[in-house]
Amino acid sequence: MKKYILYTILSFLIATSVSARKTGCEGNCENGFGKWTYTDKTTYEGNWVGTQKQGLGTETWPNGYIYKGEFNKSNWSGKGILTFPDGSTYEGEWANGFMNGKGKFTWSNGKEKIGIWENGKLQE
Repeated sequence: MKKYILYTILSFLIATSVSARKTGCEGNCENGFGKWTYTDKTTYEGNWVGTQKQGLGTETWPNGYIYKGEFNKSNWSGKGILTFPDGSTYEGEWANGFMNGKGKFTWSNGKEKIGIWENGKLQE
């Protein structure tokens, strides 16, 4: 049940990030390092290549979600950590914006699930 809730939350985050209107950049958000703030107050601070999030960066939402890690063509891809507002975290591999590969989900109470994830779902 919890993995379906997690999958729903991640889908919402990705959809919200895509639909947020852009407002402006501090630094170089074309080819370099810069911080972009969207109208919904979501921010991305990190590396840019061809106006896309690329390499290391941090995406922060006003509701408390924080993703810190690798991006590829503006998608979470590579290694990264997603922190939830309640303090829960997922640390591991990402592909196309979803948990894909080896990773560890830690709930705020300290309980952990370690395993292989595919498209945001733990494979059991």
